Amino acid sequence: MKKITISIQDNTLIFKYRTNKPVAVNLLNTNVISDNELVFSDEYIEKNKKIVGLFLCDLVNDKSITDITISNNDMALLVLDVLKGLKNIEVLSLNDDETISYELCEKISKSTNIKMVNCYSIPAFLIEMLDKNNIKVESRNEVLFTSNFMLDNNLSSFSQIYYKNSVKFGEIITNEDIEDFNSLCNINKYLKNIHLDKYNHNDIMKIIDVIKKNKRKNIVIQLHDDIDDPDIIEELKAINKEACKKNSIKLKLVYSKDYLEKNYLKQITFTTLSICSLIIFLIIGGAFGYLVYDNYKSEKKVNEQVEFAEDLLNDENFDDSLIEAPAVNEDDGSSYLTYQFINNYERLLTVNKDTVGWITVKGTNINYPVVQTTDNSYYLKRNFYKNKDSNGWVFMDYRNSGYSLDQNTIIYAHNRYYSGVMFGTLNRVVDEKWYTNDSNLYITFNTLYNEYQWKIFSVYSIDVTNDYLYTNFKNDIDYAAFLNKLKDRSDIPLSTNVSVDDKIITLSTCLDDNKRLVVHAVLQK
Repeated sequence: MKKITISIQDNTLIFKYRTNKPVAVNLLNTNVISDNELVFSDEYIEKNKKIVGLFLCDLVNDKSITDITISNNDMALLVLDVLKGLKNIEVLSLNDDETISYELCEKISKSTNIKMVNCYSIPAFLIEMLDKNNIKVESRNEVLFTSNFMLDNNLSSFSQIYYKNSVKFGEIITNEDIEDFNSLCNINKYLKNIHLDKYNHNDIMKIIDVIKKNKRKNIVIQLHDDIDDPDIIEELKAINKEACKKNSIKLKLVYSKDYLEKNYLKQITFTTLSICSLIIFLIIGGAFGYLVYDNYKSEKKVNEQVEFAEDLLNDENFDDSLIEAPAVNEDDGSSYLTYQFINNYERLLTVNKDTVGWITVKGTNINYPVVQTTDNSYYLKRNFYKNKDSNGWVFMDYRNSGYSLDQNTIIYAHNRYYSGVMFGTLNRVVDEKWYTNDSNLYITFNTLYNEYQWKIFSVYSIDVTNDYLYTNFKNDIDYAAFLNKLKDRSDIPLSTNVSVDDKIITLSTCLDDNKRLVVHAVLQK
């Protein structure tokens, strides 16, 4: 804690640090030493600026004081905050033999009544700042201080500092250069480029610290040095990563023309590789971005169709008169009308007359209405609305009956692995965590007329073949041989029983152009 004495001499209020007289321990804040001298602690003034200011205001008015003398520039920063409400003060004298700082100059310029400042020295650009506020400056030092930084960048006026968009530093950077650069960052609004002639880690960090301190953004530091030392280059990369990117600063290494000519081939190779890498990166990034977007669109489009179908089934206000009577089945002379629809499935016929049921597989995203037409190719490229769609839809083999179950009911769909639509999540059945959960083994496949539950008894991948795609069999011997073959193929251990008295369901999808993933489940009675 420092003690500041305030004394009056003629029409001048004098502030200085008390060093020559001891102060009693009990004088912690203020004490009248004589009729013309007061003592305050700097802490007290800092915490009680308004109280001290009101006290000094009365003192200034009573004694007709017009001048202030402050012995220390740092003290002046505190004192000016206290005295900013005083209207009679016109002259400020700074007795410190130090160059006035930008921060102090800014405080003086905001003191509306000060008309004259006397100081040891002041940079030219700060004189211009005070002059704009009609404050005259007297300097006791005949030669105004100017750093190499200010000289090299021709920064002799406030306007030149304010509008400067590019500055440079010489090979040797002094503390005075850094101080003036800090002042520039306080004033300037357009700085974008900083040029350095020589690499020096400490200098670069000092410059970056000043930029960070002043919260400047989007500045490029260009280092004009022919550096080929791998260690230094790695050091620059580290600076760029840790210090620069966090503050939107870019550190750029600029080689000289002579260096580039001597290393032409090396540079060409490096540039070519960089361009190639960039092109490859853009191609891969573009392809990946397109894939992500396409998958997002696919998932959204499919989900909208499923949600529409579900809403249709649950709509309490649905007008059943909109449902047209289905055509008579010519194979057995039966009509759909001879069957009782369940779960309002007849409503799905108003959207797609090819609807034959609904399939759900636990632990996957498979939850779709199932369609069927006169071939097994139409719904490979058509959705539930019969619009062209690369996702296709879930469809029943054209040979199967949509209202009476065959021995083997076969259902197909594309394996849209990345978007997870259609049978894109059927791959989960080979995951041990999935198939060891017994409840996951139950598949729901309802026709329009009956609810059915099926339990998985075989899962496998196989090269493209049709030997599991039979729908009915001539006799029990053939059917038994077929079932045994399916059970023996299973890639996972399953204990589900199946016999010739049972009916089964088969889910088939692509793993790639040459392989299929197949799931067989038996109807539970």
